[in-house]
Amino acid sequence: MSKRYGFFGGSFNPVTKAHINLANIVLNKYNLDKVILVPMGDHYQKQNLINEKYRYEMLKIATKEQNKLEVSNIELNLPYSLSMVQAFQKIKESYPKVIPYFIIGADNIEKLIKLPNLEVLAKTYNYIILERYKTCKKEKITLNPILNNYKAHFNVLEYNPYEKISSTEVRDLLKNNNEKEILEMIEKEVYEYIKINKLYKK
Repeated sequence: MSKRYGFFGGSFNPVTKAHINLANIVLNKYNLDKVILVPMGDHYQKQNLINEKYRYEMLKIATKEQNKLEVSNIELNLPYSLSMVQAFQKIKESYPKVIPYFIIGADNIEKLIKLPNLEVLAKTYNYIILERYKTCKKEKITLNPILNNYKAHFNVLEYNPYEKISSTEVRDLLKNNNEKEILEMIEKEVYEYIKINKLYKK
């Protein structure tokens, strides 16, 4: 029987306790064998994105005690940013013996709907949708004819206890050296790594 892996993409800039806790919630709720965290590369268009090598290393630090969480560098060291379709295909090729579940934020449903090969994506892959600020009710899936046709492939995690915790908030705290609040949001070893490498300075 094929193993079921979740693939959790993001900038992880930096990785927070919320990312790790959410990965574990998904792991247990959907009975996955592993969750692979997939940091985006340097060419992804996002403000204040630090070098991919630092984000990758912070993920490694944050997951070192997590037996069922791993980190992949599949999107790193590339001369361009992968599209959603390219990333999914690359993951499928790299993990041919597993059933992939792509863990995406609810905002990405809108991006998915606009893609020309939506039907192929909906038919081929399984998704776990992370609700954020009530942006994705199940109705959004049922109202789209293509998504509704393959609605069994779309799982919506409606209760996300960590939706208000963001890497942006952590970066703001780091600029102000607010250590007590920082340590509530990121692991101590990740914080030490940030300080040693002088990351997120003003």
